[in-house]
Amino acid sequence: MTADPAPGAARPAGPRTTRRREQTRARLLSAALELLAEQGLARSSVEGVCERAGFTRGAFYSNFQSMDDVVAALFAQQAGRVLEHVQERLAGAEDPAGVPGLVARVLELLPVDRQWLAVRAEFSAQALRNPAAAQVLTTARGQLLERLEPLLAQGLARAGRGATTGTADLARAVLAAHEGASAPGADPGAGAGRAFEVRLVTAVVEAFSAPLQAPGGAR
Repeated sequence: MTADPAPGAARPAGPRTTRRREQTRARLLSAALELLAEQGLARSSVEGVCERAGFTRGAFYSNFQSMDDVVAALFAQQAGRVLEHVQERLAGAEDPAGVPGLVARVLELLPVDRQWLAVRAEFSAQALRNPAAAQVLTTARGQLLERLEPLLAQGLARAGRGATTGTADLARAVLAAHEGASAPGADPGAGAGRAFEVRLVTAVVEAFSAPLQAPGGAR
């Protein structure tokens, strides 16, 4: 028989504790996204996030170190959702009809989160003036690009193409095009805005890739 822990000793975290912690973190992130989108970074605070989420500062600091840490987690969360969606779209469909078909398929049902677009735009502007914010943004983009590269390589292969200067350059170019087309003021939710984004990203992919060499040297 295993002895009970001594009074005051820390008990190992079980599935219930882990699940509760994940739920707390998710509620804090959701509250932070709402608050940041409504009030901006300068007016948002740890206290405001806690009040909106219904938790104490202790709950906040058991999950995050600062508001910058929250923003970094929001970047990771949003990137994860987008990449999972892209992966599902690539895996659950027939081979596309060239690059335009591939790009249209991936962009067609990407979620448009206007709250996130507002937060991303403001934090990007802050990164121009704040080295700490710039480091958060650089790290988040690096992690996103690292996960995006193999998905782009997979999609290109299915379209019969390959990156000409490496998938890293292609991923950076595609991300820059997507962010530019979905920036506030570009109206990414409108049909015309989405059609423009498809044309823009298609042009970028075609510029950074070429048809794969077929066996025997034929293309």
